[in-house]
Amino acid sequence: MQLVDRALKALEIMSRNMEGISVSDLAEKLEIPASSAHRILTSLKDNHFVLQDDETRKYRLGYKICGIAAGVARGSALTLTARPYMKALAEKIDRNVVLCVMEARSVMNIAISERKDSNMYMVKIGYEMPLYSTSAGRVFAAYMDRKRAFELLEQETRTKTTPYTKTSMEELNEELERIRSQGYAMIDEELQMGIQGVACPIFDINGEPAAALAFTTMKETDGESLAERIRELKHCAEEISSAIR
Repeated sequence: MQLVDRALKALEIMSRNMEGISVSDLAEKLEIPASSAHRILTSLKDNHFVLQDDETRKYRLGYKICGIAAGVARGSALTLTARPYMKALAEKIDRNVVLCVMEARSVMNIAISERKDSNMYMVKIGYEMPLYSTSAGRVFAAYMDRKRAFELLEQETRTKTTPYTKTSMEELNEELERIRSQGYAMIDEELQMGIQGVACPIFDINGEPAAALAFTTMKETDGESLAERIRELKHCAEEISSAIR
């Protein structure tokens, strides 16, 4: 069982190191000898759960993991319920629509309805995002227990990825109040220049945030079009909330 535990922890570590991880780094993180880390990685590689870069010799998650993750996402009750609403919304607003959930201390994309268009910002299923600088993350922070939200935001490494990124707790608290007031979160070039993101909460039967529904877009020049897309997003999130209760 110890070997299984270590292998699962190794996969979890690699999911947070998308550029790859060396044998020595994995051994250090797992607090095991390098020889043991090498055996774990070799076994995972032989079973196609990880890949090894021929140049750097580092290991990263393989496509088999992606298939498992996609299967979980497709099969979850939340995803199955939300998918038809997401598809209709994506067609209506002509933008990629993403379903996100809280995973430990971060936010993860678990489903996406894509539109084939040049004005799209591509997102990936299984991608983990911080709370402080993403629209979905801020939605969860705004509607979860306030003490818990403060603790999670305090623990994050809040890096200014663009000149517009809000990183101070004062700024973020003001932003969370705004989200609760207007019912949605908007990121305007805070995560990446030229990119906007909007998210709305999906509530469960207890009124807790079960998920966030979001869309991303290249920066909108037409404020009226953006406002209409936000209205449609809010309406769709409300419909999904009603459907899962």
